[in-house]
Amino acid sequence: MNFINKKEMMNRLHEKTIYYFSQPGKENTQKTLELAVERALLLQLEAILVATKSGETPLRLAEVAQAFRFAGRIIAVTYHQGFFDNETLSISKENQKLLAEKNIPIVMSSHALSGVSRSFREKFGGISIPEIIAESFRRISQGFKVAVEISIMAADAGMISSKQDVVAVGGQSRGADTALVLRPAHQNSFLDLKIKEVICFPS
Repeated sequence: MNFINKKEMMNRLHEKTIYYFSQPGKENTQKTLELAVERALLLQLEAILVATKSGETPLRLAEVAQAFRFAGRIIAVTYHQGFFDNETLSISKENQKLLAEKNIPIVMSSHALSGVSRSFREKFGGISIPEIIAESFRRISQGFKVAVEISIMAADAGMISSKQDVVAVGGQSRGADTALVLRPAHQNSFLDLKIKEVICFPS
């Protein structure tokens, strides 16, 4: 049997902190964004993805990034047009303009972990493999599922590379409460996606 000496073991270990919120929700947004930016700076990552319904969370992230002097990209990822009705994008025209002024692109895409299968489930019942994956991630937190999902959506949109780690931020309905470091993948190579670090989530 080969034994690893203490020095070699310490060289293999990397101690990182995971922040646990007592409950999910938008009240965790500010801390989540600060932790996300801090980790991106620590790992010298070039992009932070953030899920958004209204555009407010990426705008808050831009403020945090400026305060922490993070010079990387912020990418907002939102629902596809028609998710709530047939014509409307959930981000208001005003917030779209504010995001553009801060050079924050908006990825508008179908949910990677439901997509077309959602319409069949709603009409005929049953569940698809992507929705099983989504529900599995929700056992950790809704934001965990969202963070993984938006990384696929952003990769498929060509906004990020599947060869570089990013920070992905998600939440439950509004705000943010979960942040991950991950290596994104496209939908057709989903099994290549790697979750590298959990930064924070509600326990």
